[in-house]
Amino acid sequence: MLRYILYRIFMIIPILFLASLIIFYLLRLNSTDPVAQYLINSNLPSTPEVIAEIRHEFGLDKPILEQYLLWLQKAVSLDFGKSYMSDRDVWSDFLYYLPNTLLLALFAFLLTILVSVPFGIIAAYYRDKIPDFLIRFICFIGVCMPNFWFAFLLIMLFSLTLGWLPALGVDGLHSFILPAISIAFMSICVNIRLIRANMLEVSKERHILYAYLRGLKKGHVTIKHVFYNATLPIITALGMHFGELIGGALIIESIFAIPGIGYYSLQGIANHDYPIIQCFVLIMCLVFSLCNLIIDICYAALDPRIRKNMEGSHVL
Repeated sequence: MLRYILYRIFMIIPILFLASLIIFYLLRLNSTDPVAQYLINSNLPSTPEVIAEIRHEFGLDKPILEQYLLWLQKAVSLDFGKSYMSDRDVWSDFLYYLPNTLLLALFAFLLTILVSVPFGIIAAYYRDKIPDFLIRFICFIGVCMPNFWFAFLLIMLFSLTLGWLPALGVDGLHSFILPAISIAFMSICVNIRLIRANMLEVSKERHILYAYLRGLKKGHVTIKHVFYNATLPIITALGMHFGELIGGALIIESIFAIPGIGYYSLQGIANHDYPIIQCFVLIMCLVFSLCNLIIDICYAALDPRIRKNMEGSHVL
């Protein structure tokens, strides 16, 4: 299994390489020009001489392939260049903003688990009864509701009307409550529906019927047999949702004025700041790759058959 894990870690390298190559070329094939945005922000005259000087300063006057090779050479040593607009080191800025985003994503992820698992079990246990109908109705609304619109509703209720929680900025852990709920709400609803569907599917299998014939109580069978055997698809969904929660911070951090990598990256996108966008895309690719690796490890821990297959695989 150790060989398999090392193999998966090694395979992250070509994934990051391809992602960096694609985003690098797509940005430069786009019709938008960061030099034009730079001139607007700095109030410089847009004369041909000034434009040529800025393009040379940013390294945009070189062929795309040469630009990429120069950038890749520095990126290997975690030097992603400087922001076009602020002239600050991009990697240093990401490290500065990263803790707030990780804290927000962690809160949202824990909230997703703590809410979706019990309510998914309840919905499956009370199938086609009032608790099930209520949970499914709320989940239907949650899946259809954009998280940014839900964030505005939370601000109106808990910040402007009741005054319980702050709407903007970071002033302690309580400042992350509303943003975490905003990001996690859709994930909670999706996972509740997934847990319910998987548990109902597992409940039709023969070993579950045999457990009932042995005289075991419904609650015991639901938790010990049905839910346990339905966990593998749930783990996959939860692992992917963690990456999505970090990606969702792109909008939510801007709404709540939280200084995180989402807010920072959105400013970079608005200003066509190539170094910031490239670094953000690579970080997201790394997050999803690590989530996939952790999911595989959890699979092996829960299912001995998968663990045996990993131990017997000759990937190296």
